[in-house]
Amino acid sequence: MVGLIHKLLFDLVELADGTEAVAEVKRRAGVPKDKEFRMDEAYDDQEWQRLLAAACEVLNVTHEQAEEAYADLFFKDALRRWPMWFQMSRNAREFLERQPRIHNGFATGVQDPEARQSINDKFKLEKHDGKLVMHYRSPNQLCGLYKALAHRISNHYGEKASIEETRCLKQGDPECEIHISWA
Repeated sequence: MVGLIHKLLFDLVELADGTEAVAEVKRRAGVPKDKEFRMDEAYDDQEWQRLLAAACEVLNVTHEQAEEAYADLFFKDALRRWPMWFQMSRNAREFLERQPRIHNGFATGVQDPEARQSINDKFKLEKHDGKLVMHYRSPNQLCGLYKALAHRISNHYGEKASIEETRCLKQGDPECEIHISWA
């Protein structure tokens, strides 16, 4: 997991509850208060999981509520930070077809080959007539975040997507399988 994800989690906590809440999240997760997270470095998935769990505790929200709030913040940040990603796509399907390559682009700055491969292995996309099937594998189990972002992307393009998860890591499946179709 690259450090941008951590930075946005801290932004979410700070917006909701202030800078002291960020320090408390780091304390509960066993992360030094002064630790900085860089966009071009990969960080331990277990550390991320501890940070997310601590953020849920501090903000008094469920994991699902945290993923929804995070999706809002991440989407707004992506629109501001990378407007070209959205301009390059005529519709949500084109954007979501491009998403695994965008995600894997973050791995190019990661020096450790094993960490880079771990990032690249998280998403595998199947393209079918009328729908996309995303296969997601990550110990972070952020399939809810992916689904929330897919909804926001569809809404951005003025479309309504049907998103169904037929398999889920959280239910003991070896991967999440997310079907996205448009009317």
